[in-house]
Amino acid sequence: MTWLLKLYPPRWRRRYGEEFRALIAPQPFSITTAIDIIGGALDAWTRPQSHLTRAAHTEGDTIMLARLMKLDCARGPEVTAGDGLKGAAVILGGSFAALVVTYLLRQQPGEHPYRMAFLSNAWLFFFVISMRYWLVKRWSARAQAVYIGGLLSVIGGMTLLAGWLGR
Repeated sequence: MTWLLKLYPPRWRRRYGEEFRALIAPQPFSITTAIDIIGGALDAWTRPQSHLTRAAHTEGDTIMLARLMKLDCARGPEVTAGDGLKGAAVILGGSFAALVVTYLLRQQPGEHPYRMAFLSNAWLFFFVISMRYWLVKRWSARAQAVYIGGLLSVIGGMTLLAGWLGR
């Protein structure tokens, strides 16, 4: 999985590249680790100074890299109970709205595969939107927009594919 190092900015690779290789080389490939590495690369590109500042912290570089590999860069103590409530409100409110829309659309005659595919995945859209309050809270607004927008695009594409296959 050391090839994922190419996703990081050159300055980051010069500073942490060897340590990264030593940490990742013995590990077998796993989707979870790959996602963590990609998330860390996104963070390194969107907040380049944060990694250099952390490196100077007294806990040492190895701990900083280990935290980065756990996506500690994406979440942390700044996530408050209020943020959790906001995220839950988005998920629950959006899911309730989708439930109401589902009920109203089911009153219409006929089965429409695209409509059914969207309605069965509606909760997932709101789950991804809620990530703004907890998972990517510390990211810049641009990084949040790219990450959340990208996920919503993937989910939307999969939903359209499911509707098309259901025809």
